[in-house]
Amino acid sequence: MVTTVDKVIRRKGITINENASVKEAIELMTKENTDHLIVIDNNGKVVSIVTSNDILKTVGRAGHLNISVRQCCSYNRAITVRLNDSIYKAALLMSEHGIKHLLVVDDKGNPCGVLTSDDVICEDRAISRMAELAIPRSSEEYYGAD
Repeated sequence: MVTTVDKVIRRKGITINENASVKEAIELMTKENTDHLIVIDNNGKVVSIVTSNDILKTVGRAGHLNISVRQCCSYNRAITVRLNDSIYKAALLMSEHGIKHLLVVDDKGNPCGVLTSDDVICEDRAISRMAELAIPRSSEEYYGAD
């Protein structure tokens, strides 16, 4: 049984326009209780993902909040997986690129959400626990066994 991204992703992605201010991004992250946003252009096309860490680094370098979300994005980090990809593929992509967030898209490339390393870890733990429970115990472990 292969677990796919659509079974693991925990919540729909929240989008923000690339021209929005960092202040707006921080307010949206706070309101939605998330540490990442999907960045879109004026046509609704996905540009990247911006994380709270990206914002902190950029604001730290600039020394002020008068920055657009576009300036905080790591454009080369728009690495995607599809809803029907395996979580193992997602984990490999995260490992290969040294990232904790993957953009999840449908077959047309539309954003569906963000898969986090926490999502993958939680699923891996659940699968490991299910495997432990499925392993038959020796008869000596049961009461009344001969």
